Amino acid sequence: DKMKGVDKKLDDIWSLIVKLKANYKCEYCGKPPYIKDSGRKVGNQSHHIFGRRKKSTRWDLSNGVCLCVSHHTFSSEFSAHQTPTTFSDWIKIHRGEEWYDDLLLQSNTHFKPTKFEKEELLNELTMILAELENK
Repeated sequence: DKMKGVDKKLDDIWSLIVKLKANYKCEYCGKPPYIKDSGRKVGNQSHHIFGRRKKSTRWDLSNGVCLCVSHHTFSSEFSAHQTPTTFSDWIKIHRGEEWYDDLLLQSNTHFKPTKFEKEELLNELTMILAELENK
């Protein structure tokens, strides 16, 4: 399915931009990424504040946060997946209540993008990525 291919490309570029914007550091604790021998930065992950199922915010860059593995998934004290209420409270403080409310409203808007809209978004994200990589 060609749409799945575009979705994957959008997911990959969205994730990369979210990490680049955070300089690959965990936005909660500041932990830097692990640098492999190849020089590739790995270890920190992009998290959707409002889930991927919500197409209206799935590829919105403001719906992403870069987190270390612990604060994304594993910590029972603070992680986006294990302590979602604590995470939501933190992100509201970190980014602002009004920002959160606007994103919540947007995430609950029905949006079923066409192939053309997805390709336009992919072009837009590709340009944003190029700008960030040239900084």
